Amino acid sequence: MKAGTGPLLSTLLGLLFLSIQGTGGVNPGVVARITDKGLAYAAKEGLVALQRELYKITLPDFSGDFKIKAVGRGQYEFHSLEIQNCELRGSSLKLLPGQGLSLAISDSSIGVRGKWKVRKSFL
Repeated sequence: MKAGTGPLLSTLLGLLFLSIQGTGGVNPGVVARITDKGLAYAAKEGLVALQRELYKITLPDFSGDFKIKAVGRGQYEFHSLEIQNCELRGSSLKLLPGQGLSLAISDSSIGVRGKWKVRKSFL
């Protein structure tokens, strides 16, 4: 390919796409066949990506009140929370016709580390 034909080629392709868009009311979409093996691969790779993203999440601090019959009322606080470990084991990715994909995760756990405080007044 000679130097200078790149802009000419891209211009011709652009004109071709513009002329095709208005033809005959055809739906310009993509048709693809998704197999169970492909869904299993997507689920596996999706879990790896989800696990990577979970480690980046900053968990919010939270606090509240509690009441236990024998002990009475008190307050709790959780802060500086971070995800320590994440094990996403069982997943199921299903195709929902006309809607998209459905991902279900089971038999999994997430370990969180942080600081906490509980206050109880005895007087």
